Order: sequence, then structure tokens, then C-alpha cells
Amino acid sequence: MKHGVIIGELMAIGRISGQLLKSNLLRAGENLAFETDLLYLDVVNSRIGIKTTTPSTTIQVNGHTRTTNLTVDNQLNVGNLTFTGNTISSSSNTIIFAAAAGEATVYHSRLQIDDLQLQGNRISTTVSNSSIEVDPNGTGTIELQANTNVTGNLNVSGSISAVGNVTIGGNIIIGDSLTDSIVINASIKSDLVPETDNTYDLGSAAFRWRAIYAFNLYTDSISVPSLDIGNLMFRDNEITTTTGQDLYIDGNGTGGVRLGNFKIVDNVITNIVPNQITQIAQSGTGYFKIAGTNGFVPPRGGNATRPTPYAVLGMTRYNTDSKALEVWDGTSWASPAGTSGSVSAAQAEDIAVQWALTLG
Repeated sequence: MKHGVIIGELMAIGRISGQLLKSNLLRAGENLAFETDLLYLDVVNSRIGIKTTTPSTTIQVNGHTRTTNLTVDNQLNVGNLTFTGNTISSSSNTIIFAAAAGEATVYHSRLQIDDLQLQGNRISTTVSNSSIEVDPNGTGTIELQANTNVTGNLNVSGSISAVGNVTIGGNIIIGDSLTDSIVINASIKSDLVPETDNTYDLGSAAFRWRAIYAFNLYTDSISVPSLDIGNLMFRDNEITTTTGQDLYIDGNGTGGVRLGNFKIVDNVITNIVPNQITQIAQSGTGYFKIAGTNGFVPPRGGNATRPTPYAVLGMTRYNTDSKALEVWDGTSWASPAGTSGSVSAAQAEDIAVQWALTLG
């Protein structure tokens, strides 16, 4: 019986058995095809093709296959992917894990890429002291859409731009040298209070603020080479006003103006130190002059109120008893006219009448 007839009969009855199967499958170098390419036995290369007459591997299926359990001892190739041991590699540049549309998820409890490890909600490195770099492409940005907590240090080598409010707790150090600068374009809505009293400066001798605008200035002392307040100008030891302006120094209410031991209230100058001498001193050829056409009133009193216990040479007063000036000559009160005595008002009037009669 020829092979072709036997195979046809076998296909008709749907069953092959016995010595007949073995002798027909030993093809003696001839390939065997069932339904053209439904099942193809490549006897020459020891390969089996399903839906293909040119199998390139031991078993090649051109179409879909399904199994409840697939065990590969060495290597499995699926498209561009190669599964070997615990390694998945690709003959192309990328491996794409794509879940179905909608809410489908590709899940793995841990993912490691080189030194980077993703596990749970944590991204870490597997190499000690190594960094994690997040680098967008081109002008892309890193956008954090929720609250972000940084428990370690945050080092920024570029610029920081914040559109909303910024709240910083703890100590703040801005800049590390005088070449750094701070530009404040907004207004300050709080007090500026130093940490320690009378410790820190605002500006320095080399870097001073140009002008300070304030309603009130409270200070224990002020040291400036010059100071302008309203129409007043303070230069070294001089106080001057603008041209044509008077200088007013006036105490409030019943208060006076204190200059050293002197107190000035209205038109009264008082030496406020008890029993102290008030002196008006000149220098060089200067002298004391009272301008005007009116007179001046010296100290006055009677004989009982003479300041004899502390009188000094040249002390002058008006004696209300004798109605004349008297001068302390070192031992007693005498007339400024000498031993002839002083001239009273009545005597002066008589002398004037006599001179008028004599001279005509």
C-alpha cells in the first residue's frame, strides 16, 4: 500500500495506530503537511509548524495559542522581548507596559531601574549616598500638584519663584557675603524687632542708608555729623536756622529751657544751683554791654539785707534806705563816688539847678 493512500484512509477514519503510523511518520527526508499548513512537519530540520510551512524554530505557531500552563526552562522570545531567567530584555530600545483603557493598572509591588527603586509610595536609591535626579526635557518643569513636605535640607542652586504666600519657620539665613543682595518689591506688614536688645546695627560706617522716613524716632542717643530738622540745621557744635528764620527754644507749659545750670522761663534766667555764682565772662578785649536807651536795675535792699557775709570786692547794690548805690570795698559798703559819699536824687536835682543858673 502506498503512503499517499494510507494517509488518505487514515485521515478519513480520523485515527492512526500501530506499525502503520510509525512507518509513515518515518518520512525518509520527506516533509509532511496536513491541510497544507494546518500542521507541517519539517522532517529535514526537525521542526513543527502550525499554520505555517516554513517554521524557523523547533515549534512555530502562526496565530493564537492558549494554554493553562506554560513552562520554559531556558528562554522565551515574544516579539522583540526575550524572557531569560528573571530578565526581560528587548531587541528594540523600549519595553512598553500598556494596560487596557480606562482605570486599568499595571501593578508590581516593587520596581527597580538601575540604582532607582520604586516600592509602595516611596522612591529611593539602592546605592548608599547616591542622589535622585528628576530632570525634565528642554523647558519642561517639575510640577507638584499637592502639599509637599521636605524633612531634610532643600538646596537650590538656581532661583526660587513663589506666586502664593510663603511661611518659613525657624531661623533664616539669607546670603553668605556682602556681595549678595535682597530686593523687596512689596511692603512690610509687621514690626522689625531684633532678637537681642542693643546688639545689632542697621547699616554700617561704610554702607549707610541714604534716608529714613518715620513719624517718630525713639533713641537713647544719636550721633551724626549733621542733622536737618525742619528749619533747623545742626553742624558740629552749631545750631542754625534757614535764612531769615528765628530759633525758638521753649519749654512746654510751666517748663523752662535748661542750659547747663541755667533755667530760662519766659524772660527770667535762673541759676538753679543754690549758692553758686553766675558769671558773664569775656575774652580778649571784649566787654559787657547792654544795648538800648533804658537802664538796668541792680540788686536792691536796705541796710538790714546787705549780703555782707559773702560780699566780694566790687559787689554793687542799690540801698533802698540811703537811696543810693553802694559798693563793697573789701571791708565795708562805700559810695561809688568815693569818700565824698554818694549823691542822692534830691542832691542831684539841686546840683542840676545850680549849674543851670550858673551857665544861664
